[in-house]
Order: sequence, then C-alpha cells, then structure tokens
Amino acid sequence: MFTQHEIDSVREAVSGILNVSFDGLDIRVEEGPGVTVTGEGSAYILRAENRSALARAWFRLAQERAAGRHPVSVRETKHFESCGSFLDFSRNGVMTVEACKKYMAYSAALGLDTVVLYTEDTYTVPEYPYMGYLRGRLTPEEYRELDDYADSLGLELIPCIQTLAHMGNFLQWKENEHLKDQPTILLCDDEETYKFIEAEIRAVRSYVRGKRLHIGMDEAHSVGLGQYFRKFGPTDRFELLSRHLNRVVEICKKYDFHPMMWSDMFFRLGSATGDYYDLDAKIPQSVIDRLPDVDLCYWDYYHDEEKWYDHMLSGHAQMSPNTAYAGGIWVWSGFLPHVNLTRESMECGVRSCVRHKTRTVLATTWGDDGNETSPFLALNQLPIISEYCWRGEDCAHETIAETGEFLTGLPDRAYNAFGLFYPDLRDRRVGKALIWCDLLYPLGPTAEELPSAVERSEQALEILKDYQDRADCRYAAALFEICALKASLKMRIRPLYLAGDRVALRKIALEEIPALLSVYDSLRALHKAQWESIYRRNGWEVLALRYGAVEGRLRDVQDAILRWCDGTLPTLCELDEEPKDPTRKSGMEFYQVFVSPVFNL
Repeated sequence: MFTQHEIDSVREAVSGILNVSFDGLDIRVEEGPGVTVTGEGSAYILRAENRSALARAWFRLAQERAAGRHPVSVRETKHFESCGSFLDFSRNGVMTVEACKKYMAYSAALGLDTVVLYTEDTYTVPEYPYMGYLRGRLTPEEYRELDDYADSLGLELIPCIQTLAHMGNFLQWKENEHLKDQPTILLCDDEETYKFIEAEIRAVRSYVRGKRLHIGMDEAHSVGLGQYFRKFGPTDRFELLSRHLNRVVEICKKYDFHPMMWSDMFFRLGSATGDYYDLDAKIPQSVIDRLPDVDLCYWDYYHDEEKWYDHMLSGHAQMSPNTAYAGGIWVWSGFLPHVNLTRESMECGVRSCVRHKTRTVLATTWGDDGNETSPFLALNQLPIISEYCWRGEDCAHETIAETGEFLTGLPDRAYNAFGLFYPDLRDRRVGKALIWCDLLYPLGPTAEELPSAVERSEQALEILKDYQDRADCRYAAALFEICALKASLKMRIRPLYLAGDRVALRKIALEEIPALLSVYDSLRALHKAQWESIYRRNGWEVLALRYGAVEGRLRDVQDAILRWCDGTLPTLCELDEEPKDPTRKSGMEFYQVFVSPVFNL
C-alpha cells in the first residue's frame, strides 16, 4: 500500500505543475497493475502500480475532468519497463536544483519513471578539482537532493557520465594533459585513466541510490590515433574499445552499478564509411562474444521511416538483450524546438520500440552549440514517449497533442508556431542563422531561403500575438520579428548597393538597423530572464558574448553603410563578390559558420 506521505507528495507535485486543485473530491488511492482511474462527480478511485504510475493517475484524473469527460474511466498498461527524459547538463547550461525538480515533476505527471542527467564534467569528483571548474557543476549535496526528490516521485535518477570521449572541457586544462588521447578523448590502456574513471564512478555512487549508470562512450571517432598512438603504437581499434569497455564495466561492478552505454562506436567501427546507420555494417562475432554485461543504448534522431528503427533495433538485439532507445526532442537547432522533426522522427522510433518490446525508452534534449533552447520550450513533445508507453502502438497524434496542451497550458497551435522557425522536416537552421548571421556577408540562409523565412516569421507572429501574456511566447515573437526584419534587409542591401542607391541604403542605416537593434535588446533581455529562471549563471557568458557580437557588428555595418553613402568608404567589400553556396565542408550549422568566413575565429 502507498503511505499517506507518498500519496500527498505525488498529488502536490502534480497539482503544482498543473495549477489544479483536488480539494473537495473524495479520492481513494489503491495499489494495482498499471493505471486505473474511475468515478464521477466528486468520488474517484485511483489504482496504480507504483509512485510514477500514481502521478500519472492524478494527472489523468485532472485531464479527464478538465475535458468534461464523465464518468471518468481510464485503464492503461505500460508497454516499456522504463521510460523517461534525458536532460543535458553539459552543453553550457546546468539547471538549478529547483528547475530540475520542476522538470522531474512534469515527467512524473506523465507517468514517466526515469530521468537521466547528462554530465560530462559538471558534477563533483573530489580528487579532480578541474572537473566542472567554472562550469556550474553540481555539488554532492545538490546531486543527492535531486536523487531524493526523484525517488519521492517514483523516478529513477540515472547519472550519465563520460568514460571515453566528450571530455574536452575537462581535458583542456594542463593538469589533465596526461589523461588525453585526443582533445576530447581519454587515453585508453593507461592506468592513470582508470584511476580517474574509478574516481568518477565512486563519486556518483555516493550521490544516487539507483543501480543503473550510463557510461557514455559515444562518438570517440579517433580513439587510439592521438597520444595513444604515440605512446603505445598501432592497435586494433575494436580490440582497444573492447579492452577499455571491460575495464570500465569491472569498475561499475565494484561500485554496484549496472552500466549502459551508447552503441554507436561498435556500429561505426563495423562500417566501411564509419556510419552509425550503415545497413551493411558488420560487427565481428568475436567482438559480440566478448561484450560484458552492459545495456546498449541506440540513439536515433533523424529517420522518419520505421524500417530504419526496426533494422537498428534488430541489430542491437543480436548484441544485447537489454537494448535501450533514445529519441530526440529537437532543442539543439537553436532558440526554438524543431517541433515537426521531433514528431516525425520520435513517433516512428517509439512505435517501433513498442513492437520490439524495447525495455527502456528515453527522450533526449541536447544543448549542442551553446544550449540556446530551453527544454521547457518543448515540454509538449514529452508526451510522445509517455502516451505510447501507456496507450500503446496505436496512440493517435491528437492524443499526444491534447496531453501536451494540458501539461503546459499552451495550445498546440502555438507550439506549431515555434516550429515555423524551421523551413521543413530537415535539420536546416535557417532561424538560428538569421539571428546570428552577418548582414553583409552571404553566410547563413541562401537567397532562395530568405523570402520563405519572412513569410513563416509573419505567419508565426500572427499566431503568437494571442499568447503574449506568456514569457515563452514573447521570447518566440522577438525571435520571429528579428528573422523577418533581418531576412528582408539581407534581400535588399546588396541589390541596392550594386544599383548605387545611396538614398535607400542611408534610410536602412538610419532607420531599419536601429529598429533591428531595438528588437535585439528585447530578445536579449527575454532570453537572459529565461536562462536565469532555469540555469545557473555559468554558461550564459557564451550567449552574452554572441549577443554582444551581433549587436556590435550591426553598429559597425551601419557605420560602414553611412560612410559609403558619404563617399568616405570607397567600397563595401563584403558585398562585392558574387554569393556562392554557403555550406561548409562539415555540414554542421553552428554559430561560427554564420558570422564570418574565417575558419577558426
């Protein structure tokens, strides 16, 4: 039976994030399989199999009553053993304890039972003072507080650390040079490395009560080819990865952790092209045979056909009986969630997981390239995994949308407006590019993309005008206003310059650029307030520097145009060359590629 304290804690968390009251209702809580909510009027019975299911029972009661569905009759069964959210604490922003608790409460309300904290270096390892130095790392007391709160809601808090790659912020310091193979990769086969990894695992063991630990080990593309090669010489990289993994797993066992890891390095090394999703990748049976007891986590944020997920999940099943799947809530393309790409990729992936009886399903919210987008802006997409988990493969998109609206209090049409920041279902970062791009250089959006960017921005602004009482929608509106203004300027400035129209360009410099700067001031203030309501101050300096750069450059462009109009500057050289395709070799649309043609700023 649930204790009264457990019932009260869960009810208060759900009513708090929904801003609803259950006072005056006669509600009996019982233990039972799955989630059952029955009753009408003021009398209801909630049955749930555990605390996270009980949180969903409270949520579903509130949802059904708000929708006016009487009598209430909800009967749901989980299709995944565990299901939850994956928060990035490493790409610039470390959530405050209170903000993380709030996100946990949202997760629990949906009936999720897992939350993963991705911490490359942003937690305390006492023996290594440069772990999280100046980065807002979690203290031991804060980590334990989060674990206690998660447990009170029936959530398992899983630390996700890195034991191979993605350690650049730690390895940049001279004191840690001896642990480095490549700039972001630890030195395998070196005892000092395993001393460090044991200190990592020993630290998180003291912070959490759970048995699962995610050890990372993804995207170590050049493992064994840096300092390792100079120190130990050439080696079979499958063998190297296998040796390293076995050492790390043994350390996990020592501290009573069951490890899980990203699977991509096995598939990449088995591919002739190094592609994770290579349908012809061949992983040697000898490697599979020597895999230790570790759960493999398959991540895929890109495919919109279920056959890809079916193929990859089948391939994983040949390697490990305990495959986990991580889909992506796309918040890493800049400023606003890529709503449509999330829906197209995750719904396919999660449906496939239901059929394959995948044990663990996670929704990641990465913060690549500055953590420009808060995961709270995409809360309406978290029900993609919760509703498939509790309702099964036939879950309708309308059900997911309804749940997202009730969870957040914001209609789906407003979230769809956020999605207009992107032109299509691909990862094309036109909105981000317009916020940061140079006004004169032909970088960022192509000339062909600019008219539709104006049209989409105006469409979004028309929708969002109805929701300006909300800070998130005011923030989104400022973004779209800048996109519309800047795209319009980029379309007009070079033709006017080539035509020698000094009158029109002078008007742009004296009227339109100051208007654009004013909106940037508003956006920066809104973004800063949003950041400080969620994250520590650490990391905001990256975005503050970017805002300072874009505003400073606009003033510089304004000055250059006026000087050209006056005849004191002979040419606007940035506009003299015929624009070419701005795509860089890497294909990654990060901040740097939008602001200058210089390769390494």
